[in-house]
Amino acid sequence: MTFADLPALQFQFAKTVPFENIDIMVQKNEDLTLENIRKKIIDQKRGGVCYELNPLFYSFLKQQGFDVRMVAATIVHDQDHHDLVGTHITTLLTQEENRYIVDVGFGGNHALQPIPMTGETVTSLTGEYRIREVQTPFGEYAMQKYRDGKLDIQYIFSTEPIDEAHLNMAKDRITDHTDSPFNKSVLLNKLTDDGSITLTNQSFTITRNNRKTRQEVDRDLFKQLCEHRFGIPMTEKMLQLLV
Repeated sequence: MTFADLPALQFQFAKTVPFENIDIMVQKNEDLTLENIRKKIIDQKRGGVCYELNPLFYSFLKQQGFDVRMVAATIVHDQDHHDLVGTHITTLLTQEENRYIVDVGFGGNHALQPIPMTGETVTSLTGEYRIREVQTPFGEYAMQKYRDGKLDIQYIFSTEPIDEAHLNMAKDRITDHTDSPFNKSVLLNKLTDDGSITLTNQSFTITRNNRKTRQEVDRDLFKQLCEHRFGIPMTEKMLQLLV
């Protein structure tokens, strides 16, 4: 595998492995290790959130011989609100002395390719992205995305490496914190060739070529969609907790 293969691999990952918070919603409490993450996503054919998806991809890249490290980021809302410091996990890759962010765990905001830390803009079917240097208490770099013709900061990150202990800190805060966006209701999202699909306990949304169609869901339809569109079998106990 070469660096040139990464965009195709990231796209395939985004179409195959869903972003989903089921374990958070059913309050499953298991230590995060790279081995446990691998078993969940690969062996059990599940998805996960950033502190699972990006460490799995990081581990794969490392096995392939890439120079990578896991780093922590802070999600930014409304430009000046910093939510849950250091709880987004992403991957920093160095290739021929150039550095890139490789992120496969940011919901529908996949850049679908490495984002260079030179300030260069990259474009995919999900939008336009770039990284620039900043001076903040949360990190030295900002990942930005164009929205409505202007650049919005998505998250701020540091280049210091983190370990499994940090992953568990992030998991605990995302699971328990009152400001966490992922412990309120179930969310599943996966990219498609021309858009994305999103399932909550209230609706199923298909986005195709930037056009959305939405339908309400009940318990039975939720179970069917979860299993057939996202590949995740639902037990009765999980359903009782989710819907």
